[in-house]
Amino acid sequence: MDRTGSIFRIARLACAAFLGIFFGVAHAQAPTAMDLADNNQAFIKLDKTNTSIGSQFGMHFISTLKINGTIWAYYIRWENPSNPSDPRGGIGLAKSTDGVNFTDHGPVLRAGPAGSWDSFMASFPGIWYDNGTFYLVYEGSGTAGTNSPGAIGLATSTDGVNFTKHGIILNRNTYGWERTNIGTPSLYKEGSTWYLFYHGFDGATCQIGLATGPSLTSLTKHAGNPVIRSVPSTWQSGTAGKRDIVKVNGKYYMVYEGSGPQPYDTAKWSSGVASSSDLFNWTTFSQNAVLPQTANTFGNDGPAFLNVGGLNYVYYRAGGGTRRALIANESYGGFDRSWSMSSPGIGHIIGRAEADGGWSVNVTDRQNYMQYGPYTTALSAGEQIATWKAMIDNNTADNLKVLRMEVVDADDNGYIIAQREITRKQWKQPFRYEYFSVPFTLPASRVGHRIELRVWWYGIAYVKILTVGVS
Repeated sequence: MDRTGSIFRIARLACAAFLGIFFGVAHAQAPTAMDLADNNQAFIKLDKTNTSIGSQFGMHFISTLKINGTIWAYYIRWENPSNPSDPRGGIGLAKSTDGVNFTDHGPVLRAGPAGSWDSFMASFPGIWYDNGTFYLVYEGSGTAGTNSPGAIGLATSTDGVNFTKHGIILNRNTYGWERTNIGTPSLYKEGSTWYLFYHGFDGATCQIGLATGPSLTSLTKHAGNPVIRSVPSTWQSGTAGKRDIVKVNGKYYMVYEGSGPQPYDTAKWSSGVASSSDLFNWTTFSQNAVLPQTANTFGNDGPAFLNVGGLNYVYYRAGGGTRRALIANESYGGFDRSWSMSSPGIGHIIGRAEADGGWSVNVTDRQNYMQYGPYTTALSAGEQIATWKAMIDNNTADNLKVLRMEVVDADDNGYIIAQREITRKQWKQPFRYEYFSVPFTLPASRVGHRIELRVWWYGIAYVKILTVGVS
């Protein structure tokens, strides 16, 4: 897919966390969103080196294009950030050739004049290039606050810098799931049809909706909205929101933000992945959230796909700027550190060694830990992701719990820092090693403690583990 014709090429390609359209020959086998969400043949590797991309000018919530090899990133730009009561949100533009070092090119869209519908904010950009025109959709509001009645506007440009506003193109309904406001728009175009995705807010939760049409000034809301819902008692119980979409091998992949319940400024935030065959019906990834959840604050949200040098990344807000995570496997990115099933420090209560170096259990064994250890003290403070490589003999018989993967502080009475249960149908194929991950954050107070990565087996299927790693 090429969103930009013969002159421009898109760089939003990489997980939506990730994704499978390649711009180079050298990395032609780099894993994609399909490998992550549909095949469990990739995992998320946090970039722990470039942790403040664009932070010097507050670049976050980016929407990108690639023009002649240069990334153009449109981002939220607060014009008066030192005054929280009147920050006046607009949109800025930054450019980069390597995906790490961005140069700020200043504002390209500002809040409107006093009394206009977007006088407080004209921000949260969604960019698309088509047939000589840059299309920029944005969230606008005339008042501050979570419950302000936002709407979605359109601006266009022939050079990507000087934009002309065209007013509101989508308003909220005054009832139902989007009765309070709508916003955080993103664009996708397939053939002659525009797809405008947006969040709807009912005063309690945010969910993702879709409007389509032959032009951006003639849109019809999808009768099945919301297309991705908030789900009680999950990581996205309060929000399914800002997103980005790419197409890989005829299928669509979305990376989107999610949060716990309000108040949002003290909720836990992260990002997840979904897939679709038609842009209307979406299936969320069973291993969501794919990034560590924040500790009661904004962050790890506003995700976007970006392909850099043939590798697929998810870019997301963190701190005062942007971070990124690679859609990785052991050939592309790899683990920061890993252990085989016979490595020093790795132990087993049940099971047996296999010829390929894996460790297996079968239904004649009793429920217990099939792998524990390595009791590493080498992990640094901050966000981490533990990933196991495991196979199963049958992935269709039922969908009972098969494994519980845990990250444990062995020096704090076995305190469980994070865990995830894996059911039978989460494997995509039988007798094939697949990746399963547990994102977590290691507090500074636990640095130097013995950290254990262990797997409890529930006794219902043959399972084999080959490797466990941290990235």
